[in-house]
Amino acid sequence: MKSPKIAVALSTLLCLVLFMGPVPYGWAAAERSVVQLENMFVDVSEKAMPTVVHITSQRQLLKDMKDKMDEDFFKIFPFPHMDPDAFRAMAAGSGLIMDKAGYILTNNHLVENSESIKVKIGDKGRLYDGQVIGRDPATDLAVIKIEPEKPLPQATLGDSSKLKVGQWAIAIGDPFGLEKTVSVGVISGLGRAGFGGPLENVRYQDFIQTDASINPGNSGGPLLNSNGEVIGINTFIQSAGSGIGFAIPVNMAKEVYEQVLEHGEVIRGYLGVGIRDLWEGMAAALNVPDMKGALIDQVMPDTPAEKAGLTHGDVVRKIDGIEIESSKMLQQIISHKSPGDKVRVTLLRQGEQKELTVELSKFPAEIAMVREPEKKENVLGLAVGPLPEGLAQPGEKGVFITDVEPNGPAEEGELAEGDIILEVNMQEVKSVDAFWKIVDDLKPGQWVSFYIKRANQTIYRAVKIPTTQP
Repeated sequence: MKSPKIAVALSTLLCLVLFMGPVPYGWAAAERSVVQLENMFVDVSEKAMPTVVHITSQRQLLKDMKDKMDEDFFKIFPFPHMDPDAFRAMAAGSGLIMDKAGYILTNNHLVENSESIKVKIGDKGRLYDGQVIGRDPATDLAVIKIEPEKPLPQATLGDSSKLKVGQWAIAIGDPFGLEKTVSVGVISGLGRAGFGGPLENVRYQDFIQTDASINPGNSGGPLLNSNGEVIGINTFIQSAGSGIGFAIPVNMAKEVYEQVLEHGEVIRGYLGVGIRDLWEGMAAALNVPDMKGALIDQVMPDTPAEKAGLTHGDVVRKIDGIEIESSKMLQQIISHKSPGDKVRVTLLRQGEQKELTVELSKFPAEIAMVREPEKKENVLGLAVGPLPEGLAQPGEKGVFITDVEPNGPAEEGELAEGDIILEVNMQEVKSVDAFWKIVDDLKPGQWVSFYIKRANQTIYRAVKIPTTQP
């Protein structure tokens, strides 16, 4: 009788024969596959490395502190071995040669507010002064220019719209000053967005996620596919995790690069609305059959949206016949339009379909903030009173939330003391009595829309009336 170890060995050999052919042939095929894979990584590295540059930028630090702080501080702590006018902070990262004439694409956060930029290219470390041609904080991209003595090797760009999760991803850059470092992984995810913190000014977020190692210094360097084509610009890492890095899709980067070269800036279409994704409760409250589309929760004054008649509570379902799946999709479509373009907006307003034509204007350069995602589940459990004197704007109506139950449904749903309720279920709230009259007509289990003002921002909340009343 065969021992268990012999049985396992025979089973393993059988698997090898079945899946790889006779053992000698199978091992040879496996070895060839490994060598081919290895050669692919070598070829990609050798092809791409000459197009990757090392970038350092200088920012004044101590002098800025001195300008902002009391001069007595520097009399007490004079920093005798430092010249405040000369002491600077350094930022280091990578860049990608886009044109043989010396145009380089990198991250905006590397060169923003810099006094001087140095670019090192090639194995011999040739050093050049860099000049900023244009920056786009909304995507965290920038274009700089150097003056080389001879034509430079330029990167080969791929098509990020064809990427699939699981494909090879190869990162090249200078992490921690270790120049021309190669790391390998896969594409872990696509269309990542909603990042705040250091990325709060990056309005257009559509990141490629990869587990190819990206570290400080990789910023601005390329993410490549197995053909050696650039598919993204490495930008940031999720420091709380391991193997979670993000890159800007190359299609977005290419568009920014071309516009900066042509105009010195990126020119985008502007609608003039604050938008968000729908969620189950909000869709039910607004009588929308599904959660596709983008909910308008704010219309900016004197904008194309206001002039065309768009209003808060509208749900944009199509732009020029293209179905809108999410608020991000609407944002991307409008950003690819030009000022003066007329777009056909199909929307649902209180369950009824309408179609409006909007002539877009130029996206204001000063608008770059991305609002943090908000929690999407809200329920009742609050007390209201009349608007305090001096708080309301002339002609403004509504009620003031005076209290929320600690640890109760309203607090968990982020309704807060101090919010002004302007509308309930698309009905204007003119007084406390009017508010409670609307609430009294609501039914247990019903989803209800609350349109509120918080500070200087108007936002929506969806509240589900408890199925069991207290």
